[in-house]
Amino acid sequence: MVAEFEANLGNLRTREGMALAKKNGKLKGEQPKLPEPARRSIRRRYAEGEVSLADLATEYSVGRSTIHRITHGPETAR
Repeated sequence: MVAEFEANLGNLRTREGMALAKKNGKLKGEQPKLPEPARRSIRRRYAEGEVSLADLATEYSVGRSTIHRITHGPETAR
């Protein structure tokens, strides 16, 4: 019973800390793997047929799925 109470207090403190960090702009979540200029370049080059998904993934040191999300997803996706 005491252990459960302490666990609940820990959870409460964590949530309060996260809310405070979010309010102060410190809690942003997962950031994009590539900056927006690189994402634009990838979209343009893939659309022009310059390179394949695998070539782009190798060039930018990310997975093919990341390149696929950039080229086939919404333009403003994280």
